[in-house]
Amino acid sequence: MSLVALLLVHLLLQSSISCSASASVSKIETRLIQETCKHTDYYNLCVASLESDPRSLNADVKELAIILVELLQANANETLWHVGDLFKKVSDPALYRFYGTCIEEYRAIVERQIPEAIDALQSGDYMVSKKDAEAAAAHADSCEEQFAGETQPFSDQNKAVHGLSLVTSSILGILG
Repeated sequence: MSLVALLLVHLLLQSSISCSASASVSKIETRLIQETCKHTDYYNLCVASLESDPRSLNADVKELAIILVELLQANANETLWHVGDLFKKVSDPALYRFYGTCIEEYRAIVERQIPEAIDALQSGDYMVSKKDAEAAAAHADSCEEQFAGETQPFSDQNKAVHGLSLVTSSILGILG
């Protein structure tokens, strides 16, 4: 066999070994996400949320919880802004009241529950952090309940915040 042929065989083998090693590492890295998410009622939401953040691939359970709280914060902020925009455009008195209530509920999530959850998580008080995540879910529920029987233009966002709050609460429950 010529030197060039040997070199090509060597490179192909190295490439093959490298690719299978990368696949193994990837499986190992995502295994913690999958195992952790099995402790939630929203497995698919949990996995999709964590896999959307590259930091989660090298994270331990506490870091996964931090990532989830940050994702919850981003989603709640986005929903608050969306509801605020809708509120400015509404003329129906009932809808005005419904949106106003939702703004209050989301302000509680964004300004109180999530900051408290972050502080408690960072200080190792996982039960307080868990209760704050559960409270965020309750605030999202209160918003949703305003529209019983009515069409709500941000129901999907509201349900996402609710689900992400419960996922976060479940993961925090693992920690303590």
